[in-house]
Parts: sequence; structure tokens; C-alpha cells
Amino acid sequence: MRNLLLSVVLLGCQARTTPPAAPAPDGDPVEAEVAAALDPSVDPCEDFYAYACGGWQAANPLPPDRASLVRGFTDIADRNEEILREILEERAQGNPHSRRDALVGAFYAACMDTAAIDARGAEPVLPELARFDGVEKVGDLPPVLGALRREVGVSPFLGFWIGPDDKNPDLNILHLGQPRLGLPDRSYYLDEGRAGLVDAYRGFLTTLFTLAGESDADAARHADQVVDVETALAKISWPREKLRDPDATYNKLDRAGLAGLAPELGWDAYFEGAGIPKVQQINVSNPEYVDALHATLAAFDGEALRSALRAAVLRTAADHLAKPFRDASFEFYNKTLYGQQEERPRWKICVDRTDGYLGDLLGQLYVDRAFAGESREVALEMIRRIEQAFEESLPGLAWMDDATREAAVHKARAIRNKIGYPDEWRDYAGVEIGDDYWANVRSASAYSLEESFSELEQPVDPDEWFMTPSTVNAYYNPSANEIAFPAGILQPPFYGVQQPAAMNYGAIGMVVGHEITHGFDDQGRAYDAEGKLRDWWEASVVSAFEERAQCVGDLYSGFQVQPDLFVNAKLTMGENIADLGGLKLAWKAWQAHAAEHGKAGEFAGLTDEQLFFVSFAQSWCSVSRPELEAVRAQTDPHSPPRYRVNGAVMNHPAFGEVFSCDVGDPMRPESTCEVW
Repeated sequence: MRNLLLSVVLLGCQARTTPPAAPAPDGDPVEAEVAAALDPSVDPCEDFYAYACGGWQAANPLPPDRASLVRGFTDIADRNEEILREILEERAQGNPHSRRDALVGAFYAACMDTAAIDARGAEPVLPELARFDGVEKVGDLPPVLGALRREVGVSPFLGFWIGPDDKNPDLNILHLGQPRLGLPDRSYYLDEGRAGLVDAYRGFLTTLFTLAGESDADAARHADQVVDVETALAKISWPREKLRDPDATYNKLDRAGLAGLAPELGWDAYFEGAGIPKVQQINVSNPEYVDALHATLAAFDGEALRSALRAAVLRTAADHLAKPFRDASFEFYNKTLYGQQEERPRWKICVDRTDGYLGDLLGQLYVDRAFAGESREVALEMIRRIEQAFEESLPGLAWMDDATREAAVHKARAIRNKIGYPDEWRDYAGVEIGDDYWANVRSASAYSLEESFSELEQPVDPDEWFMTPSTVNAYYNPSANEIAFPAGILQPPFYGVQQPAAMNYGAIGMVVGHEITHGFDDQGRAYDAEGKLRDWWEASVVSAFEERAQCVGDLYSGFQVQPDLFVNAKLTMGENIADLGGLKLAWKAWQAHAAEHGKAGEFAGLTDEQLFFVSFAQSWCSVSRPELEAVRAQTDPHSPPRYRVNGAVMNHPAFGEVFSCDVGDPMRPESTCEVW
């Protein structure tokens, strides 16, 4: 059993000073909002999340059309949706000034025309279902599966995507592995405690088959077959935490090697059906799954295989079809699985769909209206300061040797920053949008699919973005060693030019530090400065890192989500490390900023130092339905917001001093974890 090497912080005790109840400030809505979100009745040293967020939670009960609210993300997303709605409704009126305006306006208008969508019933999807009529046995599958992936984008039995070669990240190759199933995770099929949800899923499938024209008896039988097939696939799938290991999921083969791994699968016919008969470079993310796939599917007759194929298409199409299909999908996925009580307003759904299918066109209009030109440079200045904080922190890491430290500095300096929006936009050439919503979805999907296939065994485009400009999120891409911050997240309360610097650094600064740290978490550290998957750490340093990561894992695995349900520390390891490191980097960068520019002074009854931590916490204030919490505990690589906040502050060296906590208080434990 490995001995744990903990980073212990033992700070001197101070007299406890309870933060004052925040006043109701006059004239500054930001200050008033911060004050209102607090719950001064809670001791921040006992439960900082409850202290920082209790007021907001009390004032924000979940509306029936939501399964969760997260203050930072939801507030911005709601504002962004209103902006996008205004843009789209203007263009949906006709008289477009450009092809861009015409495409987004027509797509949105067709999506909003539910009467026309409902009148078509199941008709749009019937040709897709008919393509499986000739499947009688497993040997008939390869060309059908290949064509289904290229033409429809659905991969029922075999995961299929095109992306960088982890060991040659300048080249896109084909990746194969286990697919997504109809339930959120393989464990749902295998855990007897979830039998009720499996039965609900079976009922949902029965409804889909019935709506597609089958008799009640046939639909019920076919639904049973789908559950049986997917359960068999779940049994040969890896758990999510194992899929996080980049070394385990890198198994590059040529065609001969792939045929040797799974000779019965008919690869020539599969790739011919996918329109890529000459593909040579393939990575198999889960060789055990691919090796067992043929025998697993061969245990089922043709009817069962057809049922599973049709179910995959119907699940994908349901939200785009007539109201009975949409209602069935909502009833199972949104209501049963996530606890959401009512459907979102149609305009919000159509805003999201337009952004999803025509994101670069709508993104240009969003940026023009909502993202000030100077925001890019201001954000970049903060990012550079936080990157500098990371580099300056490395000499203090006694567990890292000089050679690995020098390589880490090189990687940090090589991180590429993408801010706001792409420098070049997709043109959607060939996309045709009219008044037929289903045809619009198929045309936009075909463009994206063809674009993806055209990149196979071609150089990686370093300027490609993987989020639209209005998205309220950010990401680190290890194969490119880059971080991206869409314009959508560079908004209050995460970031605002009128907010005190302590607020900005505590909120968006922590997100920046979080994404930088991802380059050095348990996954990101496996990639070098050029984005190559290779072993660039000394063995002794790897061992020291793993000991510190184990400390984080032990801490988070003790956080209880619900009775008998705890945080999956293996699944959330990377995000937890990034949270701890991100908060420390943001703090260090803010201190440097304050030394240069001065502090703002008391704000909402808080010192600048307290405001930094409160701003961080209030970005993650949330309310969620228990059903969604349970799903996320099994599937989400992020810990619940309460533990993202408390886990980070209780391991931050300065937090206890800032809030005058005693050593041994829940938020100032005697032993803490430190990785970065």
C-alpha cells in the first residue's frame, strides 16, 4: 500500500473574526448582488460554499423548466440567449442583408414552426430506419454502420471520431472505440439498483417504436431487444475513469493490425461504407471492446440488431420530430433522469439549435453585438499574468526535479491562448436552409460531417475552435497545448470591466488558472509542449506527483453527494487538481496585480482578499434536482459545485488567514493537499 506524502500547512491560530453581515449598498448593483448572495448566518470557516451562496440559493428556487442553475454560468447563458434571440428574430422576419443573415434567420424560423414539424409526424425519419431492412446477421452490419456514421452521424455499436494522433498531434487520424449507449453510463445497465431506470428506458423505447409505426406488441419486443443488446455492449465497455488514461487509450494500428485485432468485423466493407476505403492510420481507444464486439453482436439475431440500430436513430432524431417524439424524449431524459418538470420555452431550444448547427454564422453576429473589441486584450493580459504565476510557482515545488521543472516551464510558455472567437469563420458552403426544419438539420449536419471526414489523415487546423463564441465555458486542448475562452464566458459575473480586480481574478481568473493547470493534471501532464503524448517526466517525479494526486483523491472520495453516493474521485481527479491549482494561480496573479495597481478597498462588507474568495465561490452557486445530481455523480468529470468550492479553499494556504479560521476548522484542516 502506497504511503501518502501530504503537503501539510500548519498556520498560526488567530482570533476568529466573523465577517460582517453585508450592507445593502446604494448605487452599485454589482456590490448589491454580491451582498445578497451571501448568507452571513453561516460561519465561512465551517462551510464556505453555504456562506458565499446561501442567500443566492434562497432567492433562486429551481423553475420547473430547469434541472439545475449555476449562478455564473446560468446568469450569463440566459443573457446570451436573449441577445441571440433578438438577433435571430430580427433575421427571421426576412429581408436579409447577407447569406449569413438568411441562413440563421431561416433555420430559427423553421425550428419555431412547430405546426409544420408536427404535421410531418414520423415521416422524416422513416427513410433512415429503412436502411436497416437488409440486416439479417452480424455479417451484414459493416457497410451499414459505415454509411450510417458518415451520412447520419450515428455510431450505435462502434465509437468513431476523427481527431489528432496523440503522438503526432499535427495529423488527424481515425479513432475507434466503445460507443455512447442510450443510458448515461454503462453502470446503469449493470447495477441492479438502477432496474427502475432501465424499465423506464425500456418504456421510452417502446414509445419511440410505436410512434414510428409499430404495433404495441412489436414495439415492446423490440425495446426488450435493445436493452439486451446495449447491456451486452455495456459489459465489454470500460468504465469512464479508465477512459481518462491517455496511455491506455492510445493503441495505434494500421489496417493490417486492425484486421489482426478483430478480423471478423469486416473492416473493408465498413470503411467502404463510410467512404474512406483507403484509411490507414487508426487508433483503437479500447482494444478489448473492439476485440469482443463481433462475438457480442453475433449472439443476437437480425431482428435484435435491427431494433438496436433503429433505436439509435430514433433517439437521435426524436428531439427534431413531431411533438409526441419530443414529449417522449423529454419525459425520459429530462424528467425521469434529470428531474426537470417542464420543457424549456421553444425559442430557447431554437436558439440553442441554431447556435449548435450554424455556430460560426451566429457567432459573428453575437460578437458584433456583445463582445467589446478591447475585451480580448484585457482578458489576454490577465491570462498572461496567471501564466507567469504558474511559472513563478514551479521553483517552490520541492517534489519536482530541475529537468522536469525546466520542461514544465517550456510547456507553460508554449501554451497558445484563444480568446473570444476564431480569426477565421466557417463559411458553411453548400448548406441549404429553407422552411423544412428536418431538411435544415440534415443539411447542416451533412456539412459538419463532410468537414470532419475531409480532415482525415490531413494536417490539424491549429485555428479550429471547439466551442461557439456565445458558449459560457472554456477548455484546455492537450494535443494542441492550447486554452480557449469564448466571448460568452467573458461576461459578468465571471468578468466585467467595472468589477473590482479581486472579483475578476477570483472568478474568471480561477477559470484561467484551472485551464492552465489542466495542462499539468493527471491527464494533461502526459502531453509535452508540442502536444505529443510522451513520457517527459523523470520516474521519481511521476511517483511524487502520484502521491500528491492520491491525497486529492482521498479527500474528494469522502465528499458525500447523496446518502450512499460519494464523489467518484478517479473520474473527477483531473478537474479537482485543476480547481486546486487554478485558485492558487489566480490568487498569486491577483496579488501581483494588486501590488502594481493597488486594491479597491471594502466591497459588500468584504476586504479585497475576502472578495477574491467570495467571487470564486459565487461563480459556482448552484441548485440542482436530486435526479440530476445522481446522474452527474456517475458521469460528470467535475465534482459537484459545493465540493469544487470547499475542496479548493480548504487546501488554499491563504484562505484560513483571510477569514481568520482556526487550524482544525473544516475549511482549515491541519493537513492539506497540494499538487501545483
